[in-house]
Amino acid sequence: MLFCAACRVRVLAVLCLLLASGGAAAGPRAYGETFVRVGHDWADAGSTLAPPPSQPLPEGDSQYRAQVSELEQRGGPYADALAEPLAAWARYYQHTGDAARAQRLYLRALHVVRINDGLYSQRQLPILRALLDGYRASGDLDALDERYAYYFHLFGGGEPPFTAARLRAALDYLRWQREALRLELDSDDTRRLLELYQLNARILALLEENTEVGDNWYREFALSQLRNLYLIDDRVQPRIEQLGLAPSTPVLGSDWSNEDFHRKRLEDIQRDSLQRGADLLRDALQRVEPGEPRERARLQLQLADWYQWHGSVALADSHYAQVVATLSAAGEENLVQQWLGQPRELPDNGAFWQPRPLQPGQRRVVVQASFDVSRRGRVRNVRTTVSDAQDEAVAARLRRRLARVRFSPSYESGQAQPVAQLQRAYELID
Repeated sequence: MLFCAACRVRVLAVLCLLLASGGAAAGPRAYGETFVRVGHDWADAGSTLAPPPSQPLPEGDSQYRAQVSELEQRGGPYADALAEPLAAWARYYQHTGDAARAQRLYLRALHVVRINDGLYSQRQLPILRALLDGYRASGDLDALDERYAYYFHLFGGGEPPFTAARLRAALDYLRWQREALRLELDSDDTRRLLELYQLNARILALLEENTEVGDNWYREFALSQLRNLYLIDDRVQPRIEQLGLAPSTPVLGSDWSNEDFHRKRLEDIQRDSLQRGADLLRDALQRVEPGEPRERARLQLQLADWYQWHGSVALADSHYAQVVATLSAAGEENLVQQWLGQPRELPDNGAFWQPRPLQPGQRRVVVQASFDVSRRGRVRNVRTTVSDAQDEAVAARLRRRLARVRFSPSYESGQAQPVAQLQRAYELID
């Protein structure tokens, strides 16, 4: 459809603004999504939930079979004492790689607990967590998604009364929702992303009203919501009419009158996400006691990183300075060096990281990189080397992506400093 020259000028101006502001056209800023530093990982990507068995597993299953058989003869198929040996037997099969048999035994152990203790028994928790690990290891993501929903609703569904077990289940469930988004479990993920954000917001509101729950829980749910905002910022880009064009203006043939509800709501959140994230962290900081300098500095660092990732360098610099001041006053200079002694790729929280197993025919490629990081956290002069010449195309992709990642600067004597020829080893994920 033709439209006036003035409209064309406005469209071009808006597209230039998108490019300059780091929008989708400028490429990935989501560190961890397409490449990651070798040895760098975060719990948000889905670590093992169940603790390892305290004793070595036996070489065969005859011991478990005999123990279960004896208990069944004495107390019947639903004897309360069966739960623990059934779960131990399941761990054995999970350890040997027989995921199907392990899952059947875990489910049977769950059934025994529910019959004896009721549907909401907390004795289910370690069995449920082990079962979730088994579904993840087997690659059955749909079943894993269903079991996480069951686990969440079994332990309160994010509603009071709040106990440690209920709050932990809610955090586990929110973490899984981010993992499901990164694994692209849905053909259209806008609904899951919106519901994740809204659920996290609802739990935060309930915690704010509840004076009996420790402030440490509020802080953890605030950091969970911050990771959600990172995802929304990366996945939901502002539409052109939000940057100055009237909604009725036809743009590049698009019809904005039939927007999907979930998408539009996410766009509303994304539009002021920078302020939302900053407010979250400031609220969390208000819930830190004076005698917790490490916790205060941890949240100040998150706030500084949040501003830095969005390119608000002056604000970020002031908050990095607060981190240094807080830790130095507490005699924690070692943490200053650990957190700010070297530039860090941002975001440094795993919001975008999702490791995937190698597919047949794939191999792990490590690229050695050397580059400069300015005091503003920008990457310059990237050079790469690979051990095999056939991987040069991989190194070229890394150079392009690394140049678009924002870093936290290095701090020395309380001042941001440029770093020349920083040496890092990276692995491409895609």
